[in-house]
Amino acid sequence: MKRMIYLAIFIVFIGIASAQSIEVVKDSVQEIRLNDIIEINVHISNNYDMKKEFSIEEILPQDVDVISPEQFSVRKNDALEVKYYNWITEISPNSIKTITYKIRPKSLGDYSIGETRVTDNSDSRAYTSNVISFNVKCIPNSKCESNENSNTCPEDCSTGAKDGICDYKADNICDSDCTNDPDCRKGDFNASYITIPLFIIILIIIIFYFARIIFKKKQDYQAPKEEKINDSQIKYTKNEEDPLKGL
Repeated sequence: MKRMIYLAIFIVFIGIASAQSIEVVKDSVQEIRLNDIIEINVHISNNYDMKKEFSIEEILPQDVDVISPEQFSVRKNDALEVKYYNWITEISPNSIKTITYKIRPKSLGDYSIGETRVTDNSDSRAYTSNVISFNVKCIPNSKCESNENSNTCPEDCSTGAKDGICDYKADNICDSDCTNDPDCRKGDFNASYITIPLFIIILIIIIFYFARIIFKKKQDYQAPKEEKINDSQIKYTKNEEDPLKGL
């Protein structure tokens, strides 16, 4: 009987201990346009039956403008300047407090904001939030510009365009940014398969033709010239050489 009572008390104690905890959850929209301001929300839940004070640190991503609150801190991290917020706040028992800040990303593409660190000042225990990410897309203007691609600006840069992004998928579009796009290896006729060998054959023929001409001229130059002697020369020679001439 005592064991059952102790077990029941233990279960209740575990339930109370699990209910009395600190939870930190962060959220934001997942997609914005360039030059838009994004709002980040940090929700801190105090499930204890007492008021608690917390220190909060939020490291901001690179390449953003800080909108509000305007005051932030800066520190060096491996020669890199890191912007961050540092707040102290109190949260009533069994309640949730939301801290909101706003930033403006300055580049296209994916951004990530790491864990928010929340420290309970009463016992120095630290709690962390989830990591959030969002994508900054372009403002469409019907031009696929140098800083845009099919991910950040699908309205201007179609799939398969030469934008530095390999769309490696079977979509009947050969993407020149891919080395092994399956659509580029289909049975489509490739003119280079004929033009390159044909060019090599023509080049060989031209070289052979000129080599033959040069070789023939060289042979003609080296061959001895035959002297042609006519009949009068023969007779004249005979007369000159006849020792009995005049006798």
